[in-house]
Amino acid sequence: MKQSKSELLRIPTKYIVAEDDSSVDVINVLGLSQFYSTEKDNLNSIPITVVPEAGGTYRLIKGQEIYHALLNAGKEWVLALNITDGGGSTENWKYELGLDRKPLNICTLDATDFQTIFEYLQENIKKLSTLNVDKLVTQYANDTVRRYWPSLDILVEAKCGITKAKLPLLNSYLFASPDLSDLEPVSSIDINRSSEEDIANQIQRLKIEPEAGKLRKIDSISTARKIVSDEDRIYWSSSKHLVKAKAGITTALWPLLEVGFFFEPASTPVPNTSKFLLNQLAITKLRNEAKARNLDPTGLSKSELVKLMSSR
Repeated sequence: MKQSKSELLRIPTKYIVAEDDSSVDVINVLGLSQFYSTEKDNLNSIPITVVPEAGGTYRLIKGQEIYHALLNAGKEWVLALNITDGGGSTENWKYELGLDRKPLNICTLDATDFQTIFEYLQENIKKLSTLNVDKLVTQYANDTVRRYWPSLDILVEAKCGITKAKLPLLNSYLFASPDLSDLEPVSSIDINRSSEEDIANQIQRLKIEPEAGKLRKIDSISTARKIVSDEDRIYWSSSKHLVKAKAGITTALWPLLEVGFFFEPASTPVPNTSKFLLNQLAITKLRNEAKARNLDPTGLSKSELVKLMSSR
């Protein structure tokens, strides 16, 4: 990429085009004008900044007060730093002069920079003054999934003072552009036997998928820990068993997880002493099985039968 070039020139003031004079400090202009008037050959020590235009004129980029002071002092020349495009697509001088801002990729910010940018926005941008920076940092500064964010919409989900209406403003400072080159396709794993680490990593991986939405609010480690600690897990055969286990997965969330997990329940033990499996049988089948095991089911309720059969 070619870089812009700059050169110091003496340019006739009549060739300078000043577009916006509204922010000029008139008092400073008059003061500088008096200084420039004291000596016939006295010009500006600090160059103004210009860029060339078609027709031999130069557009004034920075140094409006100096330029207007020279005009007021009757000077016909000005010392200028002329910036010419090097043929590249990026005009770095706009960023260097503060005329433009380069948005930062939220996917590549480290934890420190993540916190710094939101502290700056909260302190300096009035419309973002209500940001809950502490909450944002806690949730996302060290989030390993953040490098795969497809957009800034995830920040709205955090309910930290960022709304959809504020996203256009935030987009002038941040954008999301994930690098998916090292992202493996989702491969379904056995929820009945997988380790806590594998389940937690799978949930984290699924959070990256499009429309993951509410899934991102789940604590992957806590959920995985609850799943593997359930002694009946080996017998689960459907999502309803997972939901009933109260591991943090709801019926509404299961469609977001379904692509990442499959059920392969263990065989029913012989004799069947699993309360989980026994509770799924109708009372008629429980009574028949009790009789087959020489247990008397007479007058027993289902819960009593389950208790009896799970202990023998």
